[in-house]
Amino acid sequence: MNPSSESTDLLPGLKAALDAPGEDLEVLRTFLVGMRPQSLLEFWYELEPSERERVVAALPAESGAVLLSNLSTEEQPEILQALPPHQVAGVLQELSPDDLADTLQALDEFDPEQFQGVRELLDPETLAVAEALSGYDEEEAGGLMTPEFIAVRATMTAEQVLAFLRRVGPDAETIYYLYVTDGDGRLSGVLSLRQLIISAPHRQVREIMNPDVVRIRTDTDQEEVARIMADYDFSVLPVVDDDGQMVGIVTVDDVLDVVTEEATEDIRRLGAAPIDIDYVRASPWLLFRKRASWLILLVVSMTLTFNVINHYEDIIAEVVILAAFIPLLIGTGGNVGAQVATLVVRALATRELELRDYVRVFWKELRTGLLLGAAFGAFMTLYVLFFRAEPRIAVALGITMVLIALCANLVGASLPFLFRKLGIDPALTSSPGITTVMDVVGLLIYFRVVIWVLGPMLPGG
Repeated sequence: MNPSSESTDLLPGLKAALDAPGEDLEVLRTFLVGMRPQSLLEFWYELEPSERERVVAALPAESGAVLLSNLSTEEQPEILQALPPHQVAGVLQELSPDDLADTLQALDEFDPEQFQGVRELLDPETLAVAEALSGYDEEEAGGLMTPEFIAVRATMTAEQVLAFLRRVGPDAETIYYLYVTDGDGRLSGVLSLRQLIISAPHRQVREIMNPDVVRIRTDTDQEEVARIMADYDFSVLPVVDDDGQMVGIVTVDDVLDVVTEEATEDIRRLGAAPIDIDYVRASPWLLFRKRASWLILLVVSMTLTFNVINHYEDIIAEVVILAAFIPLLIGTGGNVGAQVATLVVRALATRELELRDYVRVFWKELRTGLLLGAAFGAFMTLYVLFFRAEPRIAVALGITMVLIALCANLVGASLPFLFRKLGIDPALTSSPGITTVMDVVGLLIYFRVVIWVLGPMLPGG
């Protein structure tokens, strides 16, 4: 995150407050009064670890909770470990149930002993709710939801619901949508705050509610949750269990986090980069370990390129100029393949494309590949004719460029569908992977075309 000009102006003042003499945090507390936690996040990593700990210690519990919920699960336990127990309990008590569940889980993995100590400090009811949420998969709706929703009965009047809202509203995640449940807690309708306010006080909820409720289950994948919310332009979705009982809601802020997380994973996979690290905090040794395995695999795969060139070294020795065009040809193949793979992966991720669309995509990319190949081939032919005046070589390169562009287009379009069919994330058809495949395929195409077109000029021709 790039610091805004406003936040940049705050940094010198914060540094001065941190450097104030003595261990007393009053100077720092005074400076932090009224400062939004989001402003601190903009230059958070410009602070030393010890300075971050002092900032959290000086913040009010509510602001500390906001700040903590925006930090990575790797950093949260380290911050909490530096705080006194009573302050840890105060900050955690201010977290929403879903954020608290994630933080406790991270703390348990980091330091089980501290986790047990923190559990004893928390309110039993709050702890029970957080532990119930911890039982859900973090990448499903159950792991995203919060149980802080407002449920009303169909027999209540609008006036009664408004009075009820005044009592329970402060503790709810959102009051803009109220959910109608029966005696068994099953979801039967939804009522917006707008509908409630404009309705006559004596009207019953059953008369003004919408019984057609878009809902998700606790095991709905987080990507599907994001897609449904985007399709319907909702800010909140109700979550039900297997029996149809309402157990929570997923709000748009949680979904924005999911979208950011999924986009980050896809971008990293497309670049063959590790997805499970915090780059800002990762050490060079950790980056080496996470990146080396995939890069070593690519290096080993690229030895196939050497084997192909080595196999046709007699042809290169006879017509040396052929070697000069190898980087251009295989580079074009990798670029074309990576480009179309990126488009298809993104379309699959947003559900614009499904597996059943493969034939349509293949036919589209077949025509697109021919058009690209024809354009590249014409350019290469004219280029060689102009600079080398060797018609046979010009024709060979032109045909090669057509076939490489066509092949790269089809490979780049097909691999994401193949990966999706096999249950593998299509984003793993990364740019380096496509490039490696097309290096080998492109060389094979090149030398076979050369043998066909330049046969009489080659050894044994």
